[in-house]
Amino acid sequence: MDHSAPTRSATIQAFLLYTFAVFSYAVVDAATKLLRLDYGFGTWQILLLTRLPPLLVALALTAQATGSPFRLKTAFPKWHLLRGVLVAITSFAFFDGLKYLPLADCIVLAFAAPVFVTALSGPLLGERVGWRRWSAVGVGFIGVIVAVKPGAPIGYGTWLILISAAAYALTLLTLRRISGKEGTHNILFYSTAFTLVISFVPGIREWQPVGWHAAGIMLLQGLASACGQLSMTRALRLGEASMLVPIEFTALVWAVLFGYMFWNDIPVIEVLAGAALIIAANIYISHREARLAKSRGIAPSPRVVPEHPGLPD
Repeated sequence: MDHSAPTRSATIQAFLLYTFAVFSYAVVDAATKLLRLDYGFGTWQILLLTRLPPLLVALALTAQATGSPFRLKTAFPKWHLLRGVLVAITSFAFFDGLKYLPLADCIVLAFAAPVFVTALSGPLLGERVGWRRWSAVGVGFIGVIVAVKPGAPIGYGTWLILISAAAYALTLLTLRRISGKEGTHNILFYSTAFTLVISFVPGIREWQPVGWHAAGIMLLQGLASACGQLSMTRALRLGEASMLVPIEFTALVWAVLFGYMFWNDIPVIEVLAGAALIIAANIYISHREARLAKSRGIAPSPRVVPEHPGLPD
């Protein structure tokens, strides 16, 4: 009897599900850019109207894990509040930045988030980062500099995406404080719920009527976000996170495709060169951390379904 067949099957399923999840998040980004740029909706209103499907996904995962969608008791309310604020900053900055930059540029700069995680894990968490990973961090930041075109002034949209990447890195670092002590369903629920609460007042203040076409795009955005969460959750249960990391960077392929389809955007050579450096740094950091964790006999850094599209965790 071939006992390796189930393993191969699970691996294939993990790859397919993760690929679909990345595609789903790319759809979220493209839909959001359409709503911001082509339909003129405010970022807070978009956040307010598109957080419900992900919230329902979090409740479904809670029901699956606990038997009830309302068993949401937590011992870490302050950490969830902090993460909720950071997720709101991440989402607002990224969604707002989509209005000012081509989609591919936003994705490339968002790829810097894991590099920020490694750079900040030492001073904020006291983790030891060796010279190899520091070298990869340096390569990643060089990639960011190349992508924003050296010598050119850094525009408002670029700052927004970089702020989003840095805020997302902080959400992942806060995750390490409660990893293993809090369920994934709680983490997803509270981050989504706090984003919904934070966006309520500013979303109402900038409210404008939603036509049928815009409503359809908002529904697509929310459903794609929910599909991304469900697919990525399942994929991470079937396959090793370090094995799935390279798939995250197919987001750039979808971003280039959608950018060309809807806005005739073609990424310039500096963006592609910067992307190559950032992706290489990310893959090396992930590989190195997996090897270190294996040599020490501990689990690698936790990976939870990203709360924000376009940002690999």
